[in-house]
Amino acid sequence: MTTLFCDFCEHRCALPPEGRGRCGIRENRDGTIVTVNYGELVSLAVDPVEKKPLYHFLPGTGTLSLALHGCNLSCSFCQNSTISQKEFFDRRKTEAVSPADIVAAARKHKCESVSFTYSEPTVWQDYMIDTARLVKAAGLRTVMVTNGWFTNEALDRILPLIDAFNIDLKGDNEFYRTQCGGTYAPVLRNIGRIAADPDTVLEVTTLIIEGIHSAADIVALGKELAERGVQVWHLSRYYPNYRMKRPPTAESFLFGIYERVRAETILPYVYLGNSNSTEGNDTRCAACGLLLISRKRFSILDEVIDAGHCPSCRRPVYGLFSGSGHVNLG
Repeated sequence: MTTLFCDFCEHRCALPPEGRGRCGIRENRDGTIVTVNYGELVSLAVDPVEKKPLYHFLPGTGTLSLALHGCNLSCSFCQNSTISQKEFFDRRKTEAVSPADIVAAARKHKCESVSFTYSEPTVWQDYMIDTARLVKAAGLRTVMVTNGWFTNEALDRILPLIDAFNIDLKGDNEFYRTQCGGTYAPVLRNIGRIAADPDTVLEVTTLIIEGIHSAADIVALGKELAERGVQVWHLSRYYPNYRMKRPPTAESFLFGIYERVRAETILPYVYLGNSNSTEGNDTRCAACGLLLISRKRFSILDEVIDAGHCPSCRRPVYGLFSGSGHVNLG
């Protein structure tokens, strides 16, 4: 019997016969690596696409969101630990749902996209890929919400099938080492590859944890993102969850970082998440400042984007918008 190596994520786990990887769901079974919960959904729901969060990808539309158990990182602050972390796998019921069933459900609920989200799709990417092929063949779009800690080989498989990514960039390398059980470099590498793809929308999210992240840390991350061509960054407010019991990040701390990022980086679109602030949700033209999309939480109040362009100065707005038909690079 032979040890096999999984190439789904950067752990590149060595799996002895009947052994499983760190994610808990990839297993060497009879000489083949299988995903033990293939098609066993733990969550299926219709969401506004803004909830992913995606603000520059078909705003105002619904997306069919789905998840299987599993994750390749062990973040102490995990916001979805009950479906991603191994100790909870036996506590939530699952339901077998085929890729074809997903397409049918998306059509039934008039969703314009299907989102692979909530847990970490990297570790069940075989199911995601099978589903994404059918979704795209049906004329719908695909979304992957991910920690971005996948291999180059995995991204080669995934990139042609995903229309929009939201990637979590969690902190610097020390943060990944101490809080997540991973490393920083692969995420930046993958962000750079995806940002360079002209057919794909990329938005990045960072959870701001007061007392661990500093304003200088976040500005440095923003400069790294700008160097790689990222245009959309969501700064999200931390709330205690899983093993981390720090108090919630103060609104004032989050807003101070938001102001510094806008002043000290060239990122054109910066947003606030998990915040009660009314600022940081709207989209403005990066050239003339015209209000293009006004939002209240995940709802669109008004949108004036004209076929992917600012109606005032005609600058392209980064992303994919109804009526534009293709990704604008901004």
